Amino acid sequence: MRVRTSVRMLRGPVDMAPLIDVVLLLLIFFLLTSTFVFQPGIVVDPPSPGESKGGASDTRYVITATAGATPQIFFNDRVTDLAKLRAEMARLAQSEPRAVVVIRADRELRHGVVAQILDCVVQNGLSAVLASRASAPQL
Repeated sequence: MRVRTSVRMLRGPVDMAPLIDVVLLLLIFFLLTSTFVFQPGIVVDPPSPGESKGGASDTRYVITATAGATPQIFFNDRVTDLAKLRAEMARLAQSEPRAVVVIRADRELRHGVVAQILDCVVQNGLSAVLASRASAPQL
C-alpha cells in the first residue's frame, strides 16, 4: 500500500508586523543590557601637589605615562617609547625652542621612568611642567 502525499508551499502576502515586533524587541533588549563607555581615554591618577603653585595652560604637548606591568608612554595621545620620545623632543626643540611640555604621570609609576621622561625633555632645552591634581582643602 502506497501513501501519496502532496505538499505545496502556500504563496501569499508576508505579514511584516510580527517581524518588526521581534526586531524592535531585540533592539530594546540589547539597548537595555549593554553598557556604554561615554569617554574612553587614558586613566591616570596623578599625585597631589606639594608646595608648588603654577602650571601651563593651552599647551599642545602632553606626555602621559601610566603604571602597570609594563609602563606605557603617550605623546599627545599616541603610544611611544623612550627612544622615539627622545627623537620627538629633539624635533620639537628645533621647531619650537620655547615650547612647554606637560608631563602627566601616574602616582604608581616608578620614579626612574618619570626621571627618564623628564630627562628627555630637559636635555633638549624645553621647559617641563609636572602635572598634579589639586589637593583637598585641609580642615
